[in-house]
Amino acid sequence: GFESLSSTTAANVLNNFTGFQNVWGIEVGSITGPALGVTPASGARMLGMTDDGLTYTQTFQAVDVSSYSALINSGNANVNASALFNTNGGYIGAFAIVNVMFFSGSTFGSMLGNSGNGALNLDANPNTWESASVTAAIPVNTTWVVYQVAYQNASIGNNTGFVDQAYMDITAVPAPGALALLGLAGITARRRR
Repeated sequence: GFESLSSTTAANVLNNFTGFQNVWGIEVGSITGPALGVTPASGARMLGMTDDGLTYTQTFQAVDVSSYSALINSGNANVNASALFNTNGGYIGAFAIVNVMFFSGSTFGSMLGNSGNGALNLDANPNTWESASVTAAIPVNTTWVVYQVAYQNASIGNNTGFVDQAYMDITAVPAPGALALLGLAGITARRRR
């Protein structure tokens, strides 16, 4: 989420993973309390972003995932990322995304790929938070991930795009044999009933 007021610029995060790890790098916007008729989904704060004059307004967070290297390098790791989105009232069709980028080192030049994105078009109700999420396999040799949340500028116009409850985790991919055993256990349990 965005309960900490600690933030920096997007350029700082993208140009210095280690110096700004676990800090949100915002293009245009700030971490705020309730604003423009929108209340945080949880806690006291949320992120508000406005049009930066380019294609997307976005924020990034760099995360060192080297402590998961055994799982990642076995080829059995997934990343799951999600966030809640909202805009100030009466604006239909704001387009929001979550995306995770994978890196083999602590510089943007070491990019291995990205997760694709989870996207949604928002309704016009400022009382409704809507979720976008993405799940993807983490490439072998990944040591850093950069989590991105964004709004397409043309879709928010002069409105503010809000984000809350941004979340990312890494999970182990179950081996195919384990899934088969789990399914078999479920069938066996049904037969006993």
